[in-house]
Amino acid sequence: MIEIIKYIFIGFIQGLTEFLPISSSGHIVLFGSMFNLDNLLLISVVAHIGTLFAVIFCYREKLYSLIRHPINKTNLNLIIATVPTVILVLLFNAFFEDSFSTKTLVWGFLISSVLLVIADFKKDSTKHLTKRSALYMGLAQGLALLPGISRSGSTLVCGLLVGVEKNEALDFSFLMSIPIIIASAVYESIKLFSAQITVNWIGIFIVMITSFIFGILSIKIMLKLVKKNKLYFFSIYLIVLSLIILIFL
Repeated sequence: MIEIIKYIFIGFIQGLTEFLPISSSGHIVLFGSMFNLDNLLLISVVAHIGTLFAVIFCYREKLYSLIRHPINKTNLNLIIATVPTVILVLLFNAFFEDSFSTKTLVWGFLISSVLLVIADFKKDSTKHLTKRSALYMGLAQGLALLPGISRSGSTLVCGLLVGVEKNEALDFSFLMSIPIIIASAVYESIKLFSAQITVNWIGIFIVMITSFIFGILSIKIMLKLVKKNKLYFFSIYLIVLSLIILIFL
């Protein structure tokens, strides 16, 4: 029963933090290590697949339109945004993987907290997404591979700083996550297939379903809070979390 609760909690953490600007990778590393769960890498991959289904569910109508008419501006911008992220991963993947530690998590959380304050105080713009702004957001997404730096927070703030309208920047930030989550899941799955591991299929299923449900919830929460300029709540949370880590871990 305790093991099941752990799997539910990991799915909850991944689902809620993937799209909220508080760094899902940082929270998975933090809580996963505390629980001493076996096959944490596999659990992380499955949890990301759950959140992938969540964003697909929430943006199903938009995605259906993009698939039906593949030659369009949004798909081109998604490709432009994905390329720099992939390049950064290929060049610095070893560095990113080796950088996961309590100290770097704290710095990442604090950087994310500053970005959220900037997002709240940035004046609204009416400009649409361009190829250049998509490229900048893709670079921000690549840098968010560092532990503790929020992917959704960094891409949203980057979009706002280059003048993209707030809701459009947020929607594009969510859509940007789809190819990256897919690529990440495929990459990590290939590594797992080469290893001899024992899989707790019930736990895996629980993680996926839980991350899917709370992923949908986090998307809806994020959409509401961005409209109301309430992201500073997450900034306060990250600062408090950083202090707790420094004091107790």
